[in-house]
Amino acid sequence: MASSPQPPPGAPVGPTPSFGGRNPRTVRLIVIVVALIVIVSVATVVYIATRPTNCRLSSTDPLIFDQPEQPDTLDPQVTFSTPGWAITQQVYQTLVMYNGSSYQEFLPVLAKSWTESADHFNLTFTLRTGIHFSNGDPFNAYVMWYSLNRAMVMNQAPQFILGQNFNYPHVNASSTSDEINASAATLTTELNTFDFRNPTVSQLAAMKDTWQSFQVIDDKTIQLNMGYGYLGDTVAYTYILATLAAPIAAGVDPFVITANGGTNDSTNDWMSTNLLGTGPYKLASYNPSTGFVLQKDPNYWGAAAAAAEPWNNILQPAKSDIQTNFQGDPAKTTTDLKSGAVAGASFAYAGPSTVNDLKNSACVSVTKLSEVYSSTAGAWWIYMNQNHEPFNNQSFRAAVAHAINYEQINATAFGGNSVRWVGPVPPGYPFYNPDSLPAYSYNLTLARQFLRNSSWPTGYLIPVKYAYINLGDWAEVSLIIKSNLAQINLTLDLVPITLDNLYQEQARDSTTGVCTTETTANGGPFYMGQEFYTSDYISPDDWTQNNAISYGSANDCMSAFNDPNVDAWVLQAAGESNPAVARQLYRDITRTMYDNYTNVWLLSPNQFSVSSPLLLGVIPNPMGSALPFTMSFNTEYALKP
Repeated sequence: MASSPQPPPGAPVGPTPSFGGRNPRTVRLIVIVVALIVIVSVATVVYIATRPTNCRLSSTDPLIFDQPEQPDTLDPQVTFSTPGWAITQQVYQTLVMYNGSSYQEFLPVLAKSWTESADHFNLTFTLRTGIHFSNGDPFNAYVMWYSLNRAMVMNQAPQFILGQNFNYPHVNASSTSDEINASAATLTTELNTFDFRNPTVSQLAAMKDTWQSFQVIDDKTIQLNMGYGYLGDTVAYTYILATLAAPIAAGVDPFVITANGGTNDSTNDWMSTNLLGTGPYKLASYNPSTGFVLQKDPNYWGAAAAAAEPWNNILQPAKSDIQTNFQGDPAKTTTDLKSGAVAGASFAYAGPSTVNDLKNSACVSVTKLSEVYSSTAGAWWIYMNQNHEPFNNQSFRAAVAHAINYEQINATAFGGNSVRWVGPVPPGYPFYNPDSLPAYSYNLTLARQFLRNSSWPTGYLIPVKYAYINLGDWAEVSLIIKSNLAQINLTLDLVPITLDNLYQEQARDSTTGVCTTETTANGGPFYMGQEFYTSDYISPDDWTQNNAISYGSANDCMSAFNDPNVDAWVLQAAGESNPAVARQLYRDITRTMYDNYTNVWLLSPNQFSVSSPLLLGVIPNPMGSALPFTMSFNTEYALKP
């Protein structure tokens, strides 16, 4: 997931996260490059009819899972990694949540219902009655006001998810820094001193003030007012419900937080290592070195509501306890799956041989998932910096795009388990490649024709440093690319970097404004290299604000593509409620970048479901990407052999 996109130069904005631009969410767990992840989507009846009789699970309650890395934090309003999102979504709840794999539909959770104003700028949520945290503390509209404002005040990596539409009270995107700081200071005091059970008259007046993003109507109603964030007040964000399904928008307990360090513009140590929410699970134990155990909450508030809404999967009480082991050895994870030691698992990376090995195991089910799962996990491209030779020449960029053997990359590195794509919107998402433009072809004749029309008709004689992420098969991919581009006399100097290095490369020096890519940091300068993005929430603009808009973190210092029309289209599309108009905007964005040869759109690795055939009740969540990173464990249980 990502931190906030950079605002246009000179534009006054509200609070922005401490990380510079949008970076991929999977900061710690590199699910983005996997050729295999774990999730189950086969109907129960199929399992019952086809399960092997000799398959066993070491435990059916708790269900046991392997995952390769620990969460970055347990605070839902701070976590910015896939493991962090996974565990917090088991314990904390949001107003709404994705309806399983129906990622454009949303289920009511803390909210019972909601309405939208005619101009789309205001969402009014009516909360359910009887909600309480697992310790008995009450949940109400005052607590929701606290929770959303806490996320803003803490100003951590995922804050942009709310910050694009919301802000502190009495400020907006045009406010001065002094006004913003004053509002933040006042709000911080309120969060640490208000009584969120029985607020005083003055406290209630502050929460009911109409000039703010999060406005209490009464103890069971809260109104969210858009137009105060960095997107400005000209667009009402179309995908607002998707942002409200992210952990940063979860309801948290103000009484516990205030008693354990309170709220300010930094992290909270207690919240970083504890979980206490309104969801169907309680945290039984957590060891950052070995794993965690979640227990069913016997006093879960949602049992009655769930019985009345059996179709609402996310609301249901938990069926099984959960034990998750941090297992960094993929060979051990594979053995655990085959033997039934675990019901499911996730891999930081698994190549074609592992996929085929698991497919041949009688007690492991493997199924390829749809494109949207590949896209939420990550799609990859090659950037070419248009501010520097030789990539400041469009014909040369075109020559590069047509000199790469994409099928060789797919076959060699991914065993055929990846898909080509045409950006900037990823496959499976709304408004992906509206004109169905063909992916750039491997055509050396065409590549050399473009080369002859460039400023370097016989090739570029100075070696170009190429940054690639030193993970899995990407080293092999970089060798293929180097060999391919040698055919048009472009010599690459391959330099491996880490993901943290990549985030550094995306940034500008806070004093000089110089891009790290233009310096010698990490072995640079890098005017060409490997880029990717993973989703923070499922919407096309989550990507275009990253890789199409001129100040997006995967564009600004990387591709350096700057088209004022595209910038305007991206922002307009983010708030466009008319599908026909939105389609035209994304058509224009895609076509412009396609003709410009802005990036070499590479591949999006396929994602696979892998688990024991005895594991039932799994409802996939494309934002969760993989077991044990499903939307929620609450519906899962094991069929006893």
